Amino acid sequence: MAGVLLVIAGAGSSPTLLAQSYSLREPLADTRTLQVTAQVQGQGTLKTPTQEKKDLDLPLEVQASLTFYERRLPSAGRDERAWRSFRLYDNARSNIKVKNQVTNLTLSSLVREVICEGQREGLLQYAPKMPMRRHDLDLITIPGDPLALLALLPSSDVELEETWKVPDWAAQMFVGIEAATSVEMSGKLIAVKDQIATIEFKGKVAGATIGALTEVSIKGTATFDIANQLLTSLKMEQLEKRSVSTVSPGMEVTANVSWQRKVSPSVTISENQIANIPFDLPEISKLLLFKSKHWNISLIHDRNWYVFQEIPEVAVLRMVDNGSLISQCNIAKIGSAAPGQHVAPEKFESDIKASLGESLSSIVDKGVVEVNSGNYIYRVVASGSANGLEMVWIYYLCAAEDGRQVSFVFAVEGNNIEILNSRDLSMVESIEFEPVGQ
Repeated sequence: MAGVLLVIAGAGSSPTLLAQSYSLREPLADTRTLQVTAQVQGQGTLKTPTQEKKDLDLPLEVQASLTFYERRLPSAGRDERAWRSFRLYDNARSNIKVKNQVTNLTLSSLVREVICEGQREGLLQYAPKMPMRRHDLDLITIPGDPLALLALLPSSDVELEETWKVPDWAAQMFVGIEAATSVEMSGKLIAVKDQIATIEFKGKVAGATIGALTEVSIKGTATFDIANQLLTSLKMEQLEKRSVSTVSPGMEVTANVSWQRKVSPSVTISENQIANIPFDLPEISKLLLFKSKHWNISLIHDRNWYVFQEIPEVAVLRMVDNGSLISQCNIAKIGSAAPGQHVAPEKFESDIKASLGESLSSIVDKGVVEVNSGNYIYRVVASGSANGLEMVWIYYLCAAEDGRQVSFVFAVEGNNIEILNSRDLSMVESIEFEPVGQ
């Protein structure tokens, strides 16, 4: 038993003193509401490609903070599926400086209740009632998340100075690499004083994330309150090296993470709040909200789509699946028509032919898409070739009842059409033209 010294005496042998061992595990059915306050400071370089095919290094500085309340949820299975929680976010904000450009982000007031689920490729967080925006998801995703750190703790009692190997799935989940090629991570109990254990973690995971070669190294210390069976703090340094990918710049960033965790003195997450949370992920958990900065439109897409560029003239989204670029979607605002009117289908098709030029082989399909939103949607599918590749271009004209219009074009290689799997249509059907000025 942990905390008890046993003396074993045998005939003709000397008494042997067994070393004291400690449990570093929280209760399996933990009903406590915990308060977490976290800070992240990072600096390094952002690597962006140039026309000369050389990476341009830009200085990067990041400061972020967040506070949330958390209660563990019942296990949904083994390994990563065992780690689940319900969170109430109080605030999350970041200040990002790339060279001389500063971006300040704060968590949407609509994002407060969040479910956190363990997955081998990293924690999945989703709002149970509506899709989140990508930047809200990024704000609440931090290195060294407490729920992921719990999976690094030893599954059995350990002695002082004892080292254990962290399971590969737990190490991969902790650093959030989608496809790991090498994993090495360990923990060590380095001190116990006044029933507070100090634990050292270090390791490296290499692989790929959204198609970019990635290597993450971590070293840090955590504290665990043995008497109260509670993981209470973390101080960690994380070095991430990531190559340029089709949807994001490369980076070499060192992040210093610290958080404190305690039983909440004022907020309680009740049984009623978590009673109806399903074990299987609902479809809404896989969706994100894109809300244009310029055109008063919004739409819903799955998490394989990433905003690559957004300027007043065009928004560019790219879809990545298993590290490969599947499709690029260009969304453009076009001139408004009179209320109840839109660009004529013949004109839209003529513009498509002019735009594709010699790349066009044929118009494969065309017609009106019937929807219940009141929007007019016209679809044209074209096939051809570009840069020696067989291509398919799927065009949509979307018009609101008040005459506002946007166009979509999804470019996809012919052998990737099945992977796209009509996700173009579901995105376009979800478009909402919001009131001007909203």
